[in-house]
Amino acid sequence: MPSVLIVDDEEVTADTVKMLFEMNGATCWTAGDSTAALKIVAEHKPDLVLLDVQLDGSPLDGFGILQEAKKIHPASKVVMITGYPDEEKQAKAKQLGADDYAIKPIPPEKLLEFLKTVGGQK
Repeated sequence: MPSVLIVDDEEVTADTVKMLFEMNGATCWTAGDSTAALKIVAEHKPDLVLLDVQLDGSPLDGFGILQEAKKIHPASKVVMITGYPDEEKQAKAKQLGADDYAIKPIPPEKLLEFLKTVGGQK
């Protein structure tokens, strides 16, 4: 059973994605800021981290979390998500170790593709 951490400061978005993944066999956690996210990465070592680029009120943005999460658990696949397309940020995410980059809103089919990359096919 794959494990997924969803990091998004929009609680409704995180909860909706969590529900979709759980319905497809994943174990999920959500976090709204870098402190909670990095604690979950250290404790649970998720297979997949779905990580928002911009996190209002968080000590670290998505790029900072990406760097720290990869130090803690390099095997986690990380998909950066954002509502604001930006080629420079996409390039930066890849350079820092992100496995993919997606623009919100992300269709459920695309989210499930990410899950399948870590063994979440039902």
